[in-house]
Amino acid sequence: MAKVLKFPKKEPTPTVIQGYRMSFYTDEEIELALLCVNTFGFKQIGYTRKTLKQLDPLYIKDCLIRGYNSDLVSALGRKLINKIIDGIEKIEVKVK
Repeated sequence: MAKVLKFPKKEPTPTVIQGYRMSFYTDEEIELALLCVNTFGFKQIGYTRKTLKQLDPLYIKDCLIRGYNSDLVSALGRKLINKIIDGIEKIEVKVK
């Protein structure tokens, strides 16, 4: 007669979102993000490439969405905005 082995149930560990990461791969993506942040942003006007690194990715995403819904951006620009927004990554840390 065989014995039945009981394996411990593995509980999924909860994760906490620490932040978000937004990556730009081309100059066009950076320029489009700067256009949207400087045009539709509500914090400050005059962001540059250096100060873009210091901004919250969710703030940039909000400005990109506003630019997407405006008439300022062409169809190619809207595709690029979708590509930028799809590239946002969550930074998660497992809770012990």
